[in-house]
Amino acid sequence: MQWQRGERLQDGKYTIREVLGKGGFGITYRVRDLEGRQYVIKTLNEQAQASQYFDKLQQDFMNEALRLVQFKNHPHIVKVYQLLQESVQKNNLRNRLFNFGAPPSSFFLCCILMEYIEGTNLEKYVQKRGVLSEAEALGYIQQVGDALTAMHREGLLHRDVKPSNIILRASNSQAVLIDFGIAREFTQDLTMTHTQYCTPGFAPM
Repeated sequence: MQWQRGERLQDGKYTIREVLGKGGFGITYRVRDLEGRQYVIKTLNEQAQASQYFDKLQQDFMNEALRLVQFKNHPHIVKVYQLLQESVQKNNLRNRLFNFGAPPSSFFLCCILMEYIEGTNLEKYVQKRGVLSEAEALGYIQQVGDALTAMHREGLLHRDVKPSNIILRASNSQAVLIDFGIAREFTQDLTMTHTQYCTPGFAPM
């Protein structure tokens, strides 16, 4: 199940405007509330919803929200406002996996309500601009480094730091780190166990 433009969530409070991106487990939408303010809603994608490990994936997803909430005042980490639940209809695949042909029924899908950042990601910015000056590049490195330092103080690894997960605000060009879907607590055992989920070519941080 993927929401389409114009669909309404939370009893009409938020209207889907567009899909912003899809990952291995999640999908993000730009939404608008009744007062015209823009937000991002992130939830599990269709593949995760149909997985036999759906309950585990949803628990991990909720943990992502809990990790992010503690950094809501950090200027270089995306802000999380609320964890929501949306009632949806089970699709045919989930019926076959879990109900063996039973009629469709509803289930709750967890969603993260986050700030919408007007701007572009660093990957697209570099593709458009070309090689950055040393001063500009170091500025972004410092800002993302500040975000990672704050995470590390709380015992967390982001594990997917890459240009496409760094948004540059249109208003002031500040770098903001996003997508904490595979973040994990920082212990020796976990870093050894979970690093295979990192993006090829990028080291977990």
